Amino acid sequence: MARYQIWNRKNSIITPSGEIFTAAQWTQRYPMTALEEIKTVIGGGVVSGTVCMEFTGMIENYARMGCDFSACETDQDYLTAIEAFEDAQNTAAANLMPSAEERIAAALEAQVMLSLPDEETA
Repeated sequence: MARYQIWNRKNSIITPSGEIFTAAQWTQRYPMTALEEIKTVIGGGVVSGTVCMEFTGMIENYARMGCDFSACETDQDYLTAIEAFEDAQNTAAANLMPSAEERIAAALEAQVMLSLPDEETA
């Protein structure tokens, strides 16, 4: 399931807290979403109110972060590229995290070092 979609200004919005907004209520709450010249990005799942962003600004921000949009032709291409970029960033961050074994080894090493007697200087 896609993480993002362009809002059609017709579908209701469901927020993570379970609130349901009609299109009219959502545009009243977020007036920029009523402007036809502004594309609004919302969450791609059933709970679509997870995000509400302006499409062009979103693209510009992700381009500054290094997202490659060179092959994008449609709005969906851009959203798919953003999702792939986020997935790659999350994978890279996860690979930087020490494993459980590494954390245990570091804790044991620290414990041993703390139990060593202090060196006496002459």
